[in-house]
Amino acid sequence: KVIDKPNKVLYNHSRTKFLRNHFRLEVILMSILKFKNNVIPYTVNKAMSGALCICVDGNEVIVNAPWYVSRRHIQEVIIEKRQWIISKIEEYNKNRNSFLDKGVIKLLGNDYHICILYKNHITPTINLINGKVEVILPAKYKKLEDSDILRILMEKLYFKVCCNELEKSMEKARLLLGIAPEDYCIEDLGNTIAKFSFDDRCISFSPCIARYRSEIIDYIVIHEFCHLKYKTHSKGFWNIIEKYCPNYKKYEHELEGIKI
Repeated sequence: KVIDKPNKVLYNHSRTKFLRNHFRLEVILMSILKFKNNVIPYTVNKAMSGALCICVDGNEVIVNAPWYVSRRHIQEVIIEKRQWIISKIEEYNKNRNSFLDKGVIKLLGNDYHICILYKNHITPTINLINGKVEVILPAKYKKLEDSDILRILMEKLYFKVCCNELEKSMEKARLLLGIAPEDYCIEDLGNTIAKFSFDDRCISFSPCIARYRSEIIDYIVIHEFCHLKYKTHSKGFWNIIEKYCPNYKKYEHELEGIKI
């Protein structure tokens, strides 16, 4: 049975499912598949349950298999499906050359080229691969103006990255300072990157925070946490900032023109 999914293709090889509700057994084996003059590595993940499954994700081949399946049997299945695997890898590499360059965005301090590819997908998907934001759009969107679609997708990407980074930064700040706000939210703040509300003790963050590298995001979070103790940027406020962020002046310089 072959299942096509956005940027990920699965081939399910039927076997009896065993111990479905048990924990995964984390055993990883590395093997190779010869292809023309090249060697394609594939990873074998052993688990306590599930069926043998070959996943081709880009140029990466992963085999998920129950613990009792032998390496010899896995190799036999790989050889049996060799042409299918190679065809998916060739299809991926061919499609990579068909992406349309749509400019550059800043994400976590790095530049990412935005590339669009139109395929027979039901919904748009975004992948971050090798310094690129690969946007795969349904073929029916070809006749539409893609600037608005891209804007919406990039906003969603920023929001998602912002959520992930803030979860980590806020937990670090809580453990470091021993204090935390009542709540936080992510919303458009115009030219302000973050602000603290003294009325409801809530911090608001702009999704644009995702443009900056992790160290600056950590600083912004600590900066807002310090407002829990100091309403203004007093001497005591900056003393705490300097204690926990010795390089804060460097970060302030990189945030020049942005309100926090």
